[in-house]
Amino acid sequence: MIETKNLSKIYTTDGVETPALRSVDLKIKKGEFLAIMGPSGSGKSTLLHILGFLDNYTGGEFYFDGKLADTFSDDDLARLRNEQVGFIFQSFNLLPRATVFENVRLPLLYSKIPEKDWEVLVRQAVESVGLSHRIDYLSSKLSGGEKQRAAIARSLVCDPQIIFADEPTGNLDSKSGQVVMDIIQKLSTEQNRTIILVTHETYTSQYAERIITLKDGKLESDRKVANRHIAKDGFFK
Repeated sequence: MIETKNLSKIYTTDGVETPALRSVDLKIKKGEFLAIMGPSGSGKSTLLHILGFLDNYTGGEFYFDGKLADTFSDDDLARLRNEQVGFIFQSFNLLPRATVFENVRLPLLYSKIPEKDWEVLVRQAVESVGLSHRIDYLSSKLSGGEKQRAAIARSLVCDPQIIFADEPTGNLDSKSGQVVMDIIQKLSTEQNRTIILVTHETYTSQYAERIITLKDGKLESDRKVANRHIAKDGFFK
């Protein structure tokens, strides 16, 4: 589904070049759950943003579904971000004065999905993360774990193929973080969605099938998870 060849990224500020990624070769299959780890400044978020079409690369090649990313038009990229890609961020990025329903509905406003189907899709997405009882609450009234679950529902409402999660448990306590990671893993195992997770937490990475480690912008290791943590049933209780 995703392939990079010699992928590089250089940031230039006032004529000073700072390499963020250096010749990264990577293949990710459809339905795979990949975790990206590494110290601060290793290039984790840069790689995630490039693969999610939020940033451009400066060298090498990036293929999405067999098509070179350079060939996508601005309209193609907008469509991909809305229809095939979902994002989950550490800071939730919810509108505080909007309800859970309204926040989850946002991606549908920019989609080609008929308006008559929106309510059903929103309610299904909210139910899938165990938040039906909070659907009419303002997001500012939710706990941290509930906010992240609302953000996951929002990422799912347009039925994307791939979910990018950037430190999704970074602002959560351990119990809420476990619930969120159980949900994310189920998206891979039960719905065959591709998951790409950036994390610095070892326990969080153990939910993935495979872990790559970056250091100074280079791919340092790529390994299968030997003792993978498996999401428990009834994790909303």
